[in-house]
Amino acid sequence: MSVRIGLGIANFPFEEPRGFWRWVEQCEAGDVDSIWQTDRLIGAQPFLESMSTMAALAGATERLKFGMNVVVVPFRDPLVLAKECATIDFLSDGRLLPAFGVGGAVAPEFRATSRAM
Repeated sequence: MSVRIGLGIANFPFEEPRGFWRWVEQCEAGDVDSIWQTDRLIGAQPFLESMSTMAALAGATERLKFGMNVVVVPFRDPLVLAKECATIDFLSDGRLLPAFGVGGAVAPEFRATSRAM
């Protein structure tokens, strides 16, 4: 049995895009199996939007898998979200690792998006 390594980004710790892409290149070249990001739309810390980032990762990598630390479905239109995931998974040759959830009841995104949990 082998152990695969996945790394997550809770917020965006890079001061510029080049730092992020250097990190992605190191993960792609190393023994990292997957990278994960937090799905937040607003917050005190900087975040990249999950779907756009995964689309960029699909085009910038060849081996690395990627996913979101549970995309909060009620923040988005579910039909559009499903199509985005299917497109990213297809273009990345099956490397998208989706995870879906309903979010926390007090998440500020519910008020910001005028959506109910």
